[in-house]
Amino acid sequence: MSHTAILQGFLISNQCIEIFTPDGSRVKEDYKNRPLNSISPYWARVWPAAIGLCHFLQDNLHYIKSKRVLELAAGLGLPGIFCAPYAHQVCISDIEPQTVELARQSALHNKLVNVDCRVIDWNYLQEVAIPDVLLLSDINYEVAQFEILLSVISYFLANRCTIILSTPQRLMAKDFIARLLLYCKEQTATEIALENQNADVSIFVLKK
Repeated sequence: MSHTAILQGFLISNQCIEIFTPDGSRVKEDYKNRPLNSISPYWARVWPAAIGLCHFLQDNLHYIKSKRVLELAAGLGLPGIFCAPYAHQVCISDIEPQTVELARQSALHNKLVNVDCRVIDWNYLQEVAIPDVLLLSDINYEVAQFEILLSVISYFLANRCTIILSTPQRLMAKDFIARLLLYCKEQTATEIALENQNADVSIFVLKK
């Protein structure tokens, strides 16, 4: 790994899940030297939506128990790591190789033998095996990507995949979420405390 990894614990109900996170200051320094059109390092920290998704799954294990689970655009992969003890198989994926490597180290640290970590670009899904459940956490943060995201979601829904989407309540994403409600089978909201701040997180279960 090109950055020093820090083992960080996150409390989900009564269990602490440890994953590797990068040194944020070193990541920022690295990205200063990248081209202006490079992807911002959103992957380099755990966001409230990922924790909210874990809490939802803890309360609704039937969605993941003995299932094939894919976490797409996973960042550090906390929800995927959480799922592994219950799921049949988990794939944690992201477009950024550094975060995929950190997720792999987290899976090894947690002694998870049913986790595959790989680089996946959501623009190229033709060779990606369709899972039973797709996890999406805080992926709707750039308006320019919304149409692509809707295509990705439509692709998995058309293949009879259950999608669990976790997102902070952003005004700019209101129309994006409204277009998904046709497929919404369950919706809930929760407040997540992280780094001395509270964030409202919504979770949507989508299915055709």
